Amino acid sequence: MASYNKLAALMGDHQELAIFRRFQRLNVKSLLCMQAEILHLESELGILEMEDERSEDKSRSKYHQSVFNVKASYGSKSDVQWRKVLEVREKLEQYNKALLLYSRVQTLPQPCTRDLHTLQEWLDRPEGGDFFLQGREAETWNEEHDVLTLSRHQVDRDGFTGLVNDLVIPWYHCLRSRWSKNTRQTNLNGVWYYQHDSMVAVINAISTLLSSLLPSTSIFVLYFLQRPVARLAAIMFFTTIFSSTLFLITKARRIDVFAATTAFAAVQAVFVGGSGYCSK
Repeated sequence: MASYNKLAALMGDHQELAIFRRFQRLNVKSLLCMQAEILHLESELGILEMEDERSEDKSRSKYHQSVFNVKASYGSKSDVQWRKVLEVREKLEQYNKALLLYSRVQTLPQPCTRDLHTLQEWLDRPEGGDFFLQGREAETWNEEHDVLTLSRHQVDRDGFTGLVNDLVIPWYHCLRSRWSKNTRQTNLNGVWYYQHDSMVAVINAISTLLSSLLPSTSIFVLYFLQRPVARLAAIMFFTTIFSSTLFLITKARRIDVFAATTAFAAVQAVFVGGSGYCSK
């Protein structure tokens, strides 16, 4: 029978489906409310400080000169300012903790669309969730822009991995899901699961192959080209392919991609400048 226990088992077994609401609007509204409370407390504390400073009581009139005297007033009739300080301190602590927690939540990645749709389909599937969520709870994953995932795979995901995960795997699954040795079917829901480690190994192999073939291929082609214009066109072509591949298969910064591309173009230019035409 479908229940939260079954859903928890699914998310526990497949971390890609551990998708939760981010509640961005509620988090921001909560921070704004706490901020407003602190603003009012700040104003109230300022009024109390002014009243104490203008007081005819000598000890109260010197509160602004000694924190010790303000603190020592606690428990007396003139401890209003210190009690307000304690109230501000407590609220600030809550506010600062909430800010830090929200900033950490914001760093959690957004799930890929395919994983989110897989979870939504599982909730509706008879052998899966079978519509067990009712009322507002059934709308939990409808806000696609307000969800996050706890999967570390999304953190380490580059453009090439995303391409394979979102396009190649679904296409491959449609063709060979019944015969593939790299898939297994859960005993909970009939969801096909592709081993992440196997996919990463294939992607790493392709990336290594590209990093080896692309520079050597460009030199090989340039060696056999005779016309200067053709060589320059080849340099432009291979440099474009190199930068696009680097951007796709790595998570390098733009400045790093630019530097590596410039170095690659320079190597080709040096080769062209130092080599003669290929004789027939």
